[in-house]
Amino acid sequence: MSMDAGLSIPGVLPRAIALGLFAALCAFPLKAQTLLDDFQKGLERDAEYQSALAQRDAGLEPLEQAKAALMPQVSASAQRSVNNTDSRSQTTLGPIDRSFSNYPAYNASLQIRQALYRPKIWASLAQGKAQAEYAQLTLLGARQDLAQRLIGIHADWAAANVAVASARQSLAVQQRMSDQVLRQFQAGDGTRTDVELMQARQAQARSQLTEAEVMLENAKVALAQVTGEVSSPLTLLDISAQRLPLAHADFARWLEAALEQNPVIRAQRAALQIAREELRKARTDDLPVADLFAARSNSKSSMDNTIGTEFRSSQIGVQISIPIYAGGAVGSMIRQADANVRRAQSDLNAAQSRLTVQLDRDWRNFESARSEAQAQARQLQALSVLLESAQRGQKAGIFTRMDENQAQLQALAAQRDLARANARALVSWGRLMAGLGGLNEISLDAADQALKSP
Repeated sequence: MSMDAGLSIPGVLPRAIALGLFAALCAFPLKAQTLLDDFQKGLERDAEYQSALAQRDAGLEPLEQAKAALMPQVSASAQRSVNNTDSRSQTTLGPIDRSFSNYPAYNASLQIRQALYRPKIWASLAQGKAQAEYAQLTLLGARQDLAQRLIGIHADWAAANVAVASARQSLAVQQRMSDQVLRQFQAGDGTRTDVELMQARQAQARSQLTEAEVMLENAKVALAQVTGEVSSPLTLLDISAQRLPLAHADFARWLEAALEQNPVIRAQRAALQIAREELRKARTDDLPVADLFAARSNSKSSMDNTIGTEFRSSQIGVQISIPIYAGGAVGSMIRQADANVRRAQSDLNAAQSRLTVQLDRDWRNFESARSEAQAQARQLQALSVLLESAQRGQKAGIFTRMDENQAQLQALAAQRDLARANARALVSWGRLMAGLGGLNEISLDAADQALKSP
């Protein structure tokens, strides 16, 4: 494995620090892993996405139900019984009593009904299409959320991985510096204050190492929750922030595209259409409906006054129903549906406003992170020159070992800050792409390629 697999630091840090950081990183189990790999695993195993998938499947069914209402409706019924009947009838000769015991009776019928004019069904069909679109867009939003979570986890893990390696190296350097100061104090060339100050710096380095290790473990647990396993962190190169692929070069174009393509905005437009179709359905309750129907029935002794009589009948015709008065319920449903349309429109406006603010923030964070990463990379180059000068200056008696240690600490801190800046840029990039609805297999693979060693 080349040193670039751990950190892109050869040529930036001196060989001693590069080897030390690389050895520290190799303490973690490394296996080839990409954002795309974990995204595909998350699609199969993440509980939140599986819930969204089930919700999408349920959201497709109203369309099928609306289609079914347009098809012929067929029903059949059958009844078989054994009856006892006692009856009395009045005649001119007086009442006549009759008794029938344990006689069979049956009734069987088949009916077919086809809607001819039902405006509510057509409104339900249009609404079902909007509901299906809403369900699909909600699932797309869940895919964006899953990808964002994975990017955030990997960014935290990669930054924490570098922070742990840097903290361990820093702690070793602090230990050497502390030993040197203690020897100077014992020789009478230092003060107790210098010793206490170095010990305090050691304690601070231990605290930073503990914090980085906690972040590292948290990232591992979070990844296991999403993918069902723990693999390895991404590698953040010095130039990672500069290589991330951008769909648009400027914010104005990005915002314009996001307002058209963002799955949340598109889903809210579908929700507005659903509300409009609900209003249309409410208004159809005042309209007449017409059905074509056909029926066939066969019955024997089906009623008390037809005992011993068998009937076979066929029917075909058109049934028209005209609503006249429903106690004001229709008007109330229309007003309710109209209010829901206004609410859906307001929700759409609010979602567009939130997206605008969010994209502006994410764009600025991305630009800031890229600038910081570039600055940290330049600082590392300058510290590389400083370290080389300190090492050569020791031979000439110009610099001391303490100067070299101080430069090493600065270089390690800069490397940690560079990793954090690249991680922040990666997270902001993920949020920007999610704003477009563009976090998918293609864009994640492009990000993986950008994060690989040149």
